[in-house]
Amino acid sequence: MKKGLLLLAALLLISGSVIALPSYSGLRGLNRTVDAKPIGAGEFSIALFSFLGVSDDTRTAQLSGGAQDVTDTEYNGTWYITAGVGLSEKIEIAGRVSYVWNCLSRDEVEGRQDLVGGQNENDDGFSEANFFLKYSFNPESDFVIGIMPWVGFAMYEGGDSPYVTNYNQFDGVWNPEQPMFEMRRSMIGTNFSAGADLLASMNLHPVVLHANVGYHYFKQNFQFTDHRFGTTDTVAVDMDVVDPVLHVAMGVEYPMDGLTLFAEAEWRHFLDRDFEDGNGERYDDMIIFQPGLRFPIAGRFSCDVVGAFGLDTFDPEWSDLGHRFYQAGGTPTDETRADFAPFPEGYYPSWGVGVNLMYSGSIAAAPGSAIMSGTVTDALTGEALEATVAFPGDAIEPAGSDAETGFYSAELPEGNVSVAVNSPGYIGVSETVAVEGGVDFNNNYALQPEPGIVVGSVTDIETGLAISGATVSATDDPAASDRTGTDGLYEFNVNEGTLIVSATATGYLGAEENLEVLSGDIVTIDFQLQSVIFDPIYFVVNEYAIQSEYTSILDAISENIIANNLNMQISGYADDDYTEEYNQTLSENRAEAVFDYLVNLGVSASSLSTIGYGENMPAAPNTTETNKALNRRVEFIVR
Repeated sequence: MKKGLLLLAALLLISGSVIALPSYSGLRGLNRTVDAKPIGAGEFSIALFSFLGVSDDTRTAQLSGGAQDVTDTEYNGTWYITAGVGLSEKIEIAGRVSYVWNCLSRDEVEGRQDLVGGQNENDDGFSEANFFLKYSFNPESDFVIGIMPWVGFAMYEGGDSPYVTNYNQFDGVWNPEQPMFEMRRSMIGTNFSAGADLLASMNLHPVVLHANVGYHYFKQNFQFTDHRFGTTDTVAVDMDVVDPVLHVAMGVEYPMDGLTLFAEAEWRHFLDRDFEDGNGERYDDMIIFQPGLRFPIAGRFSCDVVGAFGLDTFDPEWSDLGHRFYQAGGTPTDETRADFAPFPEGYYPSWGVGVNLMYSGSIAAAPGSAIMSGTVTDALTGEALEATVAFPGDAIEPAGSDAETGFYSAELPEGNVSVAVNSPGYIGVSETVAVEGGVDFNNNYALQPEPGIVVGSVTDIETGLAISGATVSATDDPAASDRTGTDGLYEFNVNEGTLIVSATATGYLGAEENLEVLSGDIVTIDFQLQSVIFDPIYFVVNEYAIQSEYTSILDAISENIIANNLNMQISGYADDDYTEEYNQTLSENRAEAVFDYLVNLGVSASSLSTIGYGENMPAAPNTTETNKALNRRVEFIVR
């Protein structure tokens, strides 16, 4: 015990202060949450994490005066020594050695402190070694995804046993010289553990979000003698307990000048412990909330200070390895004892505090550097923009451009550096720049505003049915248009500003709307169009002269074309008398006659077109004179 505490004290003195880079795993991250983004090729970190958890637990002690409720305090100290290195821009590895100290401090109740061993029972030692690997699929993106497999092995160097042992008489925690399996964390460590986590991180500039979801596996071995208090009955227990665990951790960090605020939450769900004890309480889930702050001390040294609050329910009977059943005279099986085995790594404490000391550096020789500076502006107006100039994949602090001038400046290492420029409401720019040590250079960025989006539908005003093939467009932007599909829907991008959007469809009167669109906005406009149907006119056999009875129809058609700015196709037809060639010419002449009539009424010739179909496409079979009269016609189609 003393050797272990001296070693920890020496490590604290050596570490001094550090950088806020690694997590408890040694990989880049917060504390309990791993960043999906690797540390960077050739970069490394070393750290000492220290955390002290405190919990008050009520127990029933059998004292000389009889049973009495006492409140004991558990202290759980955890120290992680970590080292991590970036093998490439996508791969990072890390190792961790854990040292733990578990202590039960008994409530000062009369008749309890004179027991052999005193007030405190504790154990400590190096518990386990862990190894972690992280692979990132897209480290240069603001939304990074990665995977983290890991494995852990027991060490148990130092200390008296793998678990805290009671050297007093029975006083609420089993019998003398028996493991205290009613503590939140009675075990120093696990025999074997492994798992894999999916990692995701999103940089929202400046807030950064992290999420880890994984499957963990733990194997513990228990060797002890269970005593039935008040009798000479004993039973030897030697068993392995396996626990599959669903693990979720989430974190958020907010960088400020010289300081980063962060908060994390971690949830562990034990998949094989999903039952309750008949009172509605469950003990298969545990949650801890941990806020903190990190700050640089000097150079590449930094420090974290954290607090923590456990949100789970703890009942000592759920960690006693079935001792209560044996004490009651039963003979619990290994399966029953496994159900009530101490949880691997223990319950979270009621509350805790931690101080972390870290250092980061580079394996390669320090390269030269250069200053990159310039402006960030609006590509359309030339106005200055407040933007973030970041450097994905490199441990370089992002630079911010001035809102008034658009100016930014950043010191970059020699070599190829990725640059990402982003501003709210604008399309970001990403590129790689070649940096020559000692040669400052200028890079200006003009960002295009994010387009506005116009969406909606086009339907028939009378039937409500979708109109397919309608054209919807911005009148002052030829590139901003779309044609509706069978569902009548359309969508297109437009530049910011005031514009007129029109909808046209064959056989319908057009419609238009004025609207204001801001960059990045989605504006919905639904058009309901009025159908336009004109009756055909008919002709005498073998003639194309317009009969007087149809002039009123043509007058009305001309007024509609002019008033609504319509485009129209005039289609001529004939019956099957005479030859096919003759009927084709006759149908064209009939269409031309109507064309001339409408132009004479003031209709623009450019809004009209003609076509003849001859004896093809009859309105009725040419079997009777009545049907043939229906085929000697001109029809009107609004385009």
